[in-house]
This record gives sequence, C-alpha cells and structure tokens, in this order.
Amino acid sequence: MSNMSGFVGVHAGAGDHSDDASSAYKKLCRDACRKGVEVLKQGGSALEAVTATTSVLEDSPLTNAGFGSNLTWDGCVECDACVMDGQSLTWGAIGAVPGVKNPVTLAKSLCMRQSGSGLSMGRVPPCLLVGDGARLWAEEVGIPTTDPKSLVSERSRNIYNHYKKKLAKVQKKDINTLSPLDTVGAVCVDGQGHVAAASSSGGIILKHSGRVGQAAMFGCGCWAQEGKNGQSSVATSTSGCGEYLIRTMLAKEAAIDLMTADCGTTCLHGTMVNKFLDSPFLAGMPVRLGGVISVKCEEDGMGEFLWSHTTQSFCIGYMSCEDTTPRSHLSKLPRGMAPGTKAVVEGVGFSLKRGDPSNS
Repeated sequence: MSNMSGFVGVHAGAGDHSDDASSAYKKLCRDACRKGVEVLKQGGSALEAVTATTSVLEDSPLTNAGFGSNLTWDGCVECDACVMDGQSLTWGAIGAVPGVKNPVTLAKSLCMRQSGSGLSMGRVPPCLLVGDGARLWAEEVGIPTTDPKSLVSERSRNIYNHYKKKLAKVQKKDINTLSPLDTVGAVCVDGQGHVAAASSSGGIILKHSGRVGQAAMFGCGCWAQEGKNGQSSVATSTSGCGEYLIRTMLAKEAAIDLMTADCGTTCLHGTMVNKFLDSPFLAGMPVRLGGVISVKCEEDGMGEFLWSHTTQSFCIGYMSCEDTTPRSHLSKLPRGMAPGTKAVVEGVGFSLKRGDPSNS
C-alpha cells in the first residue's frame, strides 16, 4: 500500500445530540477527518494522524474533551485521554489532568516513550500518569500547559450551573444520564497498513474530583492491534458511560472479536449485545449507555469502518486519502427504541490505494 494512502474515522461522542446542533457536530467531525488525512498525505503515521484528529475535537467547545469539557463537582476541568499504536502495541494515557489543552498529545508522548529509551537509573517510563503529575510531565517534555480556568467554556459553565441546581431534584443514581455527550476519539489505518486509536474525555458532568474514566484505562477507551496469520488489523475507540466501559473493557473486546470476523457488522452487533448490553459485569444496571467506532483492514487494503451505539445518537465522520471530501453522519436509534436497551450497528467499506510493495 502506498505511504500516501490511509483512512481516518472519528466520533464526537455517544449521547443525545439535539437536531439543532447536529449540523455543527457533523461539520466538526468532517474538519477533524480533514486534519487526519492531511497528516497521512504528508507521510505521517497512524498514531500521528489520530493524535492530530483528536486534537481538533478537543479544541472545539462543542465536545466534552479538552476545552469546554464537563466540569467536576468543584467546577474544574480534569481530562482523560489515551492512545494506542497497533504496530508496537504500546499504549499511553493520562487521567484527571488539569491545565492541558490537548490531553491526547500528552497521552501520545507517554505512548512513544514506551518504545524509546528508559529513564535515568534504569527506571521504567510510565504509561499512565494522573493529576498534577501528568501536568508536570507535559511541562518537562514541552507540551503546552495553560491556566486550568482557561479550559472552562461559557457553555460548560452554563451546563454546570444548570445541573448543579437540577441535582437537588433528582436521585444521585441518575447522574450518568445528565451529560448529553461524552468521550471523543479517532481510529486510523495508514498507507503502510499500521493502525492506531485515540480517546479523549472530560468525563461525566459533576464528577468527583480525581475521577478517572475509560479514556484513561487500558483496553477501555481505545485499542489498536495489527493482525497476523490472516487476521484483520483493527482499531477501536469508545464513548458512553465510562464506568460501564471500564467494567466491560469494550474497546479491547470489540477489537479482538473483529480481528477474526468474516462479517464486521454482524460481529460488532454480537459484541455490543453479548459483552456490553448483556454483560454480567453490568448486572443490575438499568440503562447501559455506550458506543464504539472501529476500523477493520485486511492485508489487501480492503476495509470497513463500523460504528455501534446504545445511546440515542452517535455522531461520526470518516475520510480516506483518496476522498476529496470527508463524510459525517448522525446515527440514531430507531423510533420507539429505548436508549440503553438495544444496539444499532452501521458501517461503510473502503479500499486503500495499492502501491509499490517496496513501500510497504
């Protein structure tokens, strides 16, 4: 496959998008895809592409990631993020970090350090850092930090004030349904057939300070792994209620199932039903909210971009290096289907441009 080929898929959160805001979310997904494809066309890796793509989503006040994230009970922004490189199987993540505008870049820094040189005196580089320790790492490696207050958008402050008042009228168990949107993320396969994935989140609204969600947990926020012996290469990124995605390790479970699947659509639906909706790890949970995007690619360059969700809606976007424009879609549950009880699966096929085998 040509080094200038590749495919990028994104999501802007599984939740309940209003019809009035749908056009803005779809445009954002298209903008993020353009950035990722731009990186690929310049010869960038899948890991570099998902980082750049997710950074666009983090920069938007529309999403619950980076700038404009949901606020904690104390009115602060604390972000989680992770990336995974399917070629090296290295992973890096940060949790509950304040004052970092693009948390995904910090997660990438930790991921890349896993396959590089160690720390002084033979210390093992960390793959997960949280809180002020994560912010300190950013400062040490030259990743821009900022006043934590600068990450609070007017929209997130208004949402915070609204739900802080509303919380007095609802049961505490309902807090996971308060946030209209959740985690964002991206998946990618580059021109060499390498895959990578990313996930970034501000967490649920009014979360306890220090809470770490699935976007900072191994196998829960994202997964990327290259196939061997006839297996497909797969990358996934999840969204939804973080605690449920942690208990079920949905990102890893979906990826592992897809690697050996003949039909990606049927396989992903089975994963969502058997390993999420009907998971014994979610026994007693009445509403199981989650979503996942995945890219599945074969050695010949034929692939599928798939998405599934149990939430009311899920905004996704995708683009290949051969496309002139990206596409976006607001996937919704069928009329009459209650969120958290059934799963919808959709997808599109793609083909990466074949090139000189010496370039692969």
